[in-house]
Amino acid sequence: MNCTNCNGPLINTYVCPNCGQVDELARKIIYASNWHYNQGLAKTKVRDLTGATNSLLMSLKYNKRNTQARNLLGLIYYQIGEIVNALGEWVISVHFQPEDNIANTYIKAIQDNPGKLQFANRIIQKYNMALEFLEQGNMDMAIIELKKAINLNPNYIRAYQLMGLLYFKTKQYAPARKILVRSLKIDRNNITSLRYIKEIDAVAGDRARARTRKRDGFTQINDPNPVVVEEKTDNKYTDFNTGLLSIVNVIIGVVIGAAVVWLLLVPSVRRNLALEYNQAVVEYGSLISENNNLIASYEKENADLTAQNQALQDQLDSADASQTADSSEENLFRAIQAYIGGEESYGEAGEYLADVDEDSLPNDYARDIYTTIYEATRSAAETQLAQDGLNAYQNGQYMDAIDYYQKVLRLNSENLDALYYIGASYQNLADLDNAMNYYEQLINNYPTSSQAASAQAAVDEIQQAAGQTGET
Repeated sequence: MNCTNCNGPLINTYVCPNCGQVDELARKIIYASNWHYNQGLAKTKVRDLTGATNSLLMSLKYNKRNTQARNLLGLIYYQIGEIVNALGEWVISVHFQPEDNIANTYIKAIQDNPGKLQFANRIIQKYNMALEFLEQGNMDMAIIELKKAINLNPNYIRAYQLMGLLYFKTKQYAPARKILVRSLKIDRNNITSLRYIKEIDAVAGDRARARTRKRDGFTQINDPNPVVVEEKTDNKYTDFNTGLLSIVNVIIGVVIGAAVVWLLLVPSVRRNLALEYNQAVVEYGSLISENNNLIASYEKENADLTAQNQALQDQLDSADASQTADSSEENLFRAIQAYIGGEESYGEAGEYLADVDEDSLPNDYARDIYTTIYEATRSAAETQLAQDGLNAYQNGQYMDAIDYYQKVLRLNSENLDALYYIGASYQNLADLDNAMNYYEQLINNYPTSSQAASAQAAVDEIQQAAGQTGET
């Protein structure tokens, strides 16, 4: 921001050092940045690292030169295992404030301990290896690599979250919840960890209710009014000692007995059969209703689990898609490592930077780090890579030469030597289509250059050879 009166630069101040005018807009911006910094500092003290990160990022949106906010943000990144982001924030902080900046102390502490950088690099490699195993569908090996990463750095939240996600994917709900709760001890309000725990609780709760329905769903129905047939035998008969009367009594007794059987026993048997049939119908209907309820619950549970599985699969696909970003992050980390080693390492830093895909970097701050190091190291790296490419070409190592010169083009798309030697390398490898492509770029875009003249000669040679082959 510049002074509205004399157009002089205002750096971390709202009072112009040239004319002394107070710039009200600059004052409001600086106050807002400092307010968000104070909020971030307060949240850091209660281990709300996610909230602190958001506040500090907001502070830097208002004032990217707020080195206190940037240094604290670097410490938070360092605390949760994001070493690349931490070093990047400190490098940018030193870029804005070279003197009297505590970030110099942080960087020097890492420089004085090379093992620390190697250790951090091993953690990133373990995490990237887990992503590679995931891409291959080997979840068990991915979990093993994540455990190794956590053993190396117990504060690496991303490893906790991915491990919890994999446990959840394999229906190991208790270990998944346990590992995510551990991550909350590091960052109590981490949104990703909290969301994963909520999903785990939702699935576990549904399953518990399903088990309750299975256990209590069937009810035995008993007849509250059973029919009891009482039989009474009376053996007291009057004997008149008369033969005919005896016969008549016998016949009457048989008739009465048959009538009793017909009137009492047969209806009772029919009634029992009807009751048994009705009870069987009720029990069968109850079983059908129970089975229908279970089927409905299973269908609902299956639909819920299918939706959960799709959501998790989308998250795993997202994790697979982020592998390229993590590879760029690892190369950015190596570039930072070389960059902080001093100017003699700028060439090496630029070589690593040539393998970074700027578009895949996770946020604007990572891209700011990339830009800062790129501007400082591009020239040295381009010179070094071009020399390596020329040496490889002269030694007949054409694929290596192409690789080196491709990196040169990523640093400087208008390096004409790189365009020519890539074409020449392809020509020596008999890949004439690619060779012609690079030669034509030189001829069409840089027609007056010496490299274009050499490319034209090479094209004429290729066409002449093709014409002779056609005549033959």
